[in-house]
Amino acid sequence: MLQFPWLLTGVVIVEAMFNYKGFGLALVEAAENNDINLLMACSLASVAVVLITQLISDIGYVYLNPRIRVK
Repeated sequence: MLQFPWLLTGVVIVEAMFNYKGFGLALVEAAENNDINLLMACSLASVAVVLITQLISDIGYVYLNPRIRVK
């Protein structure tokens, strides 16, 4: 879960190199076409996904590690 942001950056590189249709290629094409709205939407979506995965990771760590107590 903590390495999910690295996966997002890798997606951009792989999809741009191999011309796969997906999130990374949409970001590259939006940057090439100066489509600010699409760049902002993709950035907001990726930030939301990263925050959600970080939150899930933190909550899961509390349940898996008995030394941590929530007050």
